[in-house]
Amino acid sequence: MILRRLGLDFAYTFSGLPLAVVGFSCVVPLVAASIGTVVIFIGIPLLTLTLLLARGFADIERVRLRHLTGKAVPRPRYAQASEGMGGWRRITTPIRQGQSWLDLLYVIVNLPIAIVTFVLPIVWWAMTLGGLTYWFWGGFLPRGENRDLFIETIMGADTAHNRAVLYTIVGVVALLTVYVVQRGSAALQATVARGLLTRLVATQQRMRDLSTSGAAVSVEASAPRSCGSCSGRDIE
Repeated sequence: MILRRLGLDFAYTFSGLPLAVVGFSCVVPLVAASIGTVVIFIGIPLLTLTLLLARGFADIERVRLRHLTGKAVPRPRYAQASEGMGGWRRITTPIRQGQSWLDLLYVIVNLPIAIVTFVLPIVWWAMTLGGLTYWFWGGFLPRGENRDLFIETIMGADTAHNRAVLYTIVGVVALLTVYVVQRGSAALQATVARGLLTRLVATQQRMRDLSTSGAAVSVEASAPRSCGSCSGRDIE
């Protein structure tokens, strides 16, 4: 179970950085071009294209979240342009949706988060594997006449044995903590993604539930009055 969890978390954070780089590289220049050309009206259709592209990256992230958690990830309901709309209103439909802007915000802020959640686990895995196997490959490193002050400070002398012992300890400590680091990195990236890409659909669902429950209460409240009036007529 732990190994499976580690594998899912590693795959999520490892694949997250390339996707974040591609998304950021595609979306940010289009946003800049949209702002720069909005005065000549070309920027509006270009902005719509940008938001639709961001929506595509958001959908990819929702699929990744489903694989990470093993649970269904709700997708917000995007308004569709109706047939009776004019051409301009059809073009600007994505611009008038709040989730479209959340998708865009996600693509932009995801890059720095993905860098952190990619680099930190990779460094920890490198310390784990490198430290635990230093006894084998450390002897092949050219040392020359230079002494390692760090090894001398910690171990008292810079010898092959002391280096092997110290780096093995580092590898063991990294091994014992790599699960926490990997799990925390995946959780950080997933939390930001859920907050921007799925929270609105939860709000929409709550509003529908409240509307449904309110309608049900209204029907129940009107039923006794109707029955009462019927009874009164019957008595008369």
